[in-house]
Amino acid sequence: MRISRLLAERILEQVRAGYPLEVCGVLVGEDRTVREVVPVDNRETESPRVRYQIAPEDLIRVQREAREAGREIVGYYHSHPDHPARPSETDRRVAAEGLSDGVIHVVVGVAEGVRTEATAWVFHDRDQAFAEEPFDII
Repeated sequence: MRISRLLAERILEQVRAGYPLEVCGVLVGEDRTVREVVPVDNRETESPRVRYQIAPEDLIRVQREAREAGREIVGYYHSHPDHPARPSETDRRVAAEGLSDGVIHVVVGVAEGVRTEATAWVFHDRDQAFAEEPFDII
């Protein structure tokens, strides 16, 4: 996955600002290159400190806007407040239930609302698991 320093920093700023709740958003671009970061509200109501949910209407809006710009959704990002920057079992289960084969998932660990670490992962249906993806800042 490739992303500009500016876009990567936007994700980190959003993660810090949203702490201690999980924040989320959509990665728009082409192939494995992110050209736009689209923050969306975390619609999880029961446990927003440990889960996130992107509303279908938000996803449809982002998808429509991406198509109009000649781009596509290449992945998603979310934070793990005070937890490691790797997919959780919940993340794996949700990806396995949806259409996530080959989709990029950026997970950002944020400690105490300050220190951040971002990693990229790709879900593979054949393994029902995530594989770490290079996270190239360009």
